[in-house]
Formats: sequence, structure tokens, C-alpha cells
Amino acid sequence: MKKVMLVAMNFVLVASALAQKQVFDVLSYTLPKDWDKTETPQGIQLSTKNDGQGNYAAAVILRSTATAAASPENFTNSWDKLVKGTVSVSGEPAMQASVEKGWDIVSGQARYTDGTNKGWVTLITATGNGKMANVVILTNTDKYQNQLLDFINSLALNETATAQKPVSSTNTVTDPGSKSTYSITVPPTWSLNAAGNTLTVEKNTNTGKRIIEFMGLIQSSGSLEKDMEHIFFEVFDGWSLHNSPNNLLFEQGDHEKGLTAQGLPYYMLSNSISKNGSDVIKGTVLLIQAGTNVAIVNSADNILGSETEMALNFLLFTLKINGVTGKNIDYKKQLTGTWGSNSGLYGNSLSTVTSYLAEGRYYVLTQSAYTVGYDYYNDLIKNKKFKSQGLFSVKGNILERKYGSGAATNYFIRFYARKYGKNDWENLMSLYDCNYDKNKIETILRFHKI
Repeated sequence: MKKVMLVAMNFVLVASALAQKQVFDVLSYTLPKDWDKTETPQGIQLSTKNDGQGNYAAAVILRSTATAAASPENFTNSWDKLVKGTVSVSGEPAMQASVEKGWDIVSGQARYTDGTNKGWVTLITATGNGKMANVVILTNTDKYQNQLLDFINSLALNETATAQKPVSSTNTVTDPGSKSTYSITVPPTWSLNAAGNTLTVEKNTNTGKRIIEFMGLIQSSGSLEKDMEHIFFEVFDGWSLHNSPNNLLFEQGDHEKGLTAQGLPYYMLSNSISKNGSDVIKGTVLLIQAGTNVAIVNSADNILGSETEMALNFLLFTLKINGVTGKNIDYKKQLTGTWGSNSGLYGNSLSTVTSYLAEGRYYVLTQSAYTVGYDYYNDLIKNKKFKSQGLFSVKGNILERKYGSGAATNYFIRFYARKYGKNDWENLMSLYDCNYDKNKIETILRFHKI
């Protein structure tokens, strides 16, 4: 398969101004020029004509089906059935999440083999209104790159998903000292509520109020995983995993662990839960090891990838526990190396990456879509094949970057690991501009070490 550079794009279902829009079930799309269309009871297939050289591209839009599961579970099940059941993939998909018209959208891409054919497969799963819609895209060539990009950008949802207002968790493990426990920076567009001894950050949205609650300290077992086993369902008292026994809390959860800005270990777990036949929500518990105690933060929202998740990500850059001695973190040592973020049609097609060298220089590099390995990036630096360069320094959890004679730019920085269900842990790094817009909260871009 030819090695190609693909332009960066986000996997979101958006409205398109392209002509010849067609409708199928909950999705509308534009048929690429000169492609064939075949409709079956299960869905429709769009495919290129035979070019006589074995090159092909195809997109399958599946008819929506009823679901009560959350979007990560729907994506995983669809990946196993629609992708792994059709072709042989080389590994776990590189995933992205977004929200469009109230629908929770998860997309993933991976290499595949099908006999002698090799290429890339993409799955887009949209969950909303008790339905799940899937789009599968396969190609073994770059020949149809522009047509595939136009097709993806033409996808649009025909209905708006009705979001459930988040519920308040029933707190059975808090103590009256929660207000004085935390030192926080309120996320942009959120507000602080410190009435009485309670401490929350809140935001009113068009689908109801979002609340992140900061609870008191309780004695720790010494293991955040063991603490999570009983704390999760004490926080969400009376709730249970949706369509699963509660003992699968860890197997079906979204996990994150790392160190706070104070150097304290934390563990965050999200899961789809329901109560007495109610709609499904995403419950999240964040535990922070504070000496022999554990601090508890919780939230509930109707979707993953929501503003609540964005606010939690923001909080983790600055959140501190008062009266607890922290631990210094060598951020510069962890940063040294080459970092990139997944983008482009084929998952790991990166248009630029950044290399940070131990002597305090950084390089923004250009690279081809499938080249990996640190030696390659060192060669780019030696041969001056980079887009820009500058100086950097790290003070605490603040990264300062200076390009040319311009003013320095400061970023909050953190390193952590994430995984979904039984998948392997993935080590990541994220930045947030210290001079952030107070009227807008940003999605955290995750960087992978290359």
C-alpha cells in the first residue's frame, strides 16, 4: 500500500453544504461521484468501480438499531462484530470522541488485512435517542483519499438526541470538612458553589445543570483500586451498572490514573449506570491519595466526552489537597522525547509532531504518514527538516515555550495513563494554555510519545 500524507481532520458528524444529499435512516450523506450504491435490509454500501488494478474503497452505512448501552460499549461491540468479524486488524483502534446534536460519537481506525489486501478500516459509531448508528469505511489505497474525506464531511445526523438531565449522586461517605479540603481553579464557563460546608463547581446548560462535587476525606486502604471497589457504589448509592452486574465495574469502565499537580496519585473511573429503570448516565468517581486518606470527587452526566469531562480534565492540571505534603515531579524528564497526536483519516497519520530535547530546545517536525521511531525524528533535526524550532523550560507543572523573538507561551502540563475496559493502558501527555479564555472551555488534546 502506498505511503501517503493525509490532512488532519476530526471524526465528527457535521452538516455539509455539498449537493446531492441523500438520506438513509438517521443519517444523511453525499454519494461520491461515480461510486456505486447497493441497498440491503441491513444498510447501504457505497463503493468505487473496478479500476482493473485491485484498488478499492467502500463505505457501509448500517441501519440504526435500538440500544440501552453507552457509546464506548456500543463502539466496542460494533468493532468486534463489524470490523473484527470481517477483516483481520493489527491492533486496537486509535479512538476519538465527540458530540453532535446530542449524539455521542466514537470513531476508531486501525490497519487491516483481508487475504492479500492490506489497508485501513474506520468505524464511526453514533449513540443517541436509544439508538446506535454505524458507518464502516475500508480502503487499500490513497487513490480515493479526497473522495473519502468529502464523504465523511458530508455525514450528518437527521435528528437531535434528547439528553437526560444529570442526577445528583447520593453521598454516603462524605464528611463535613470538604469545603476546606481542596484548592481548585474553577474551570472556564463554570461557577463555584461553596455554600455551607459543601463545595461544588456547577454549570447550567440547555440540557440541565452539571455538577462536580468535592467530597471529604476518608481513610484509605492504601490502594486506590481497592478503595474504588466500595466507594463507587457508596457515592452512587442505589445505582447499578447498566445491563451488567456490579462486579464488572472495572472490566467495563473508562479508567485514568496519574499524579496531580501536587504529585499525589489519583485514579478516575467512569461507568454507565442506571437506577430503577431510569435512563443511562455516565457516573465518574475521582480518588486522590492524600497520605493515609483518600479524597473523593464525583460527577454524573448523560454522555462521555461532555463538558463535565472537559471540566474534570481542566481541574486535574491544578487541583490540590490542602494540608498534604506533595511530591516533586520531574516533568522535563518525562517530556523529553517526541510527541504527536492521532489525526487524519487513517488514525496515525500525523501532519506534525514535536520533539523536546534534554538541552531545552524543541522542534516542530514534518513527517510522512507511516514513519515512526525516534531515530527518524533525530535525522529530521540533524538535517534541519522541521517547520520551526524554539526554546523551552519547565517550572513545576508549567511548560514555557519561546519561538524566535516572540513572547513566551506557558502551558499547564500533565502526564497520565488511560484505558477502556480490558484494553492496555496508554501513556499520554496533555497541555492547556495558562492564558486560557475564561469564556470558553477547551477539549484536552492528548499526545502520544513516539
